[in-house]
Amino acid sequence: MREFSVPGVYVERGGYSESPLRLDGSCLAGFVGIAERGPLHAPVFVKSFDEYRGVFGGFTSAGVLPFSVYAFFQCGGRVCAVVRAANEKYARPASLRAECSGGGELVFEASSCGSWGNYISARLWNEKDLGGGESFSLILACGRKIETFLHLSLRPASTRYFESYINERSTLCRVRQEGAGGLPKPAFRLAAAGGRDGLAEMSSGDFTGSYTGPGQYRGLGAFEGLEDVSLIAAPDAHWFLETGSSSREENEEAFFRVQAALVTQAERFSGRFAVLDMPGGRDVSAALAWARRFDSAYAALYYPAIDLIDPLDPSGVKTLAVPPSGAVCGCIARTDAERGIFCAPANILLQGAAGASARPTEAEYELLYARGVNLLKYFPGAGIKIWGARTLSSSAEWKYINVRRAFSRISSVLKKGTLWAVFEPNTRELRKRVVRQVSGFLLDLWMKGFLAGASPEEAFYVRCDEELNPPEKSGAGFLTFEAGVAISRPLEFFKVCITAEKDGGGVYITEE
Repeated sequence: MREFSVPGVYVERGGYSESPLRLDGSCLAGFVGIAERGPLHAPVFVKSFDEYRGVFGGFTSAGVLPFSVYAFFQCGGRVCAVVRAANEKYARPASLRAECSGGGELVFEASSCGSWGNYISARLWNEKDLGGGESFSLILACGRKIETFLHLSLRPASTRYFESYINERSTLCRVRQEGAGGLPKPAFRLAAAGGRDGLAEMSSGDFTGSYTGPGQYRGLGAFEGLEDVSLIAAPDAHWFLETGSSSREENEEAFFRVQAALVTQAERFSGRFAVLDMPGGRDVSAALAWARRFDSAYAALYYPAIDLIDPLDPSGVKTLAVPPSGAVCGCIARTDAERGIFCAPANILLQGAAGASARPTEAEYELLYARGVNLLKYFPGAGIKIWGARTLSSSAEWKYINVRRAFSRISSVLKKGTLWAVFEPNTRELRKRVVRQVSGFLLDLWMKGFLAGASPEEAFYVRCDEELNPPEKSGAGFLTFEAGVAISRPLEFFKVCITAEKDGGGVYITEE
């Protein structure tokens, strides 16, 4: 910092605020599904399954969302955003009412919609006759969860005013007063009722939702306001196939609409990728037919369902068939963090998976893989592994998941990292600085082995010259630079030739 000795005006020129471009290993997954409790159609970030359970409840949900989130963290995921879907027309929070001596009522309402709230009970007693003044105490219980609130006051100015005190601390209920005041009448046990999950007449629209602006979203549309979501999945799309009240064709179409919405959003948002589950109970021919309904470089399809060890079974023997998208998202997130987004998310063990619902033959697997279906394959003595890293694209350029995701991540980094150039004088010096910054970033990626090519010239190029920036474009305030990269593709086929000499006579037998 320059020292100023006399009064006056001093001018200092600041440098550009550009900084080295970097790729981080963060991977935020987003799940939409059916939960036992929690806010409806609002994204909630959780960093462990314990956090999920504290907000959305446990494994007693009617859907498979809790098992998918559990598998996500078990397979290496670190953070995810969860959106609880339901039909708001039928979803209701449970409530109970306590009569007051002045004729009014205290109304306790469950903190979220769902039948879980029907298990809430309350015990109240006042302390007027015990020398405690105009106050009362309360115990709220729901299963093993017990909340105790003592010496609650009816005076709004009090620090223990019952309404603000309970509403700020309770995870079970919210309370309000209706009618005239007075202390609540003592009650040994009041039971809540009226809670409904909102599962009646659910449609694909309850999952796909919409986004009309900040704070105005439903279902999958909630992720449109979150820039950092990398992976999206809807494991409870199977709800329509398993419990749908319509015909089989209508239920399958509802399932397809949910998956199509995942793919559409992934294609619209840079850096986003959809992880799709194959509909359950499909044989190979039906699985191939389903895969042909998609052609996108921003989505991958996994087959079959996995047998997850039941977390509620203390013996560790019982298993449950669960869509694989949660476990796959966890493996992808772990690969991003440990090896980088450039590495193919394949040949990875699914932790907690004890088996698969189907085991295609090698010939059947050839058909599936040729169409971009990634197999969850059983290896004796090892377990279930992700055995494929292909997208659902028919384009050879975007055949691999890591190529598509890496290119999207590079584009995002370049977009954000060059914002410093906006409003700078559009001169040759500025163009040189842009080329230098971007080239340094891509050179670092090549040196780490993320880009193909024996030399930097073969791995990437960066242009920002007069040809791309003619006077008419520069005069209009445009600066254009062009970058090309060759991203390393995964090794899929490892050919081993074993040659043996026969009887010392110089005849060789080759086995491949």
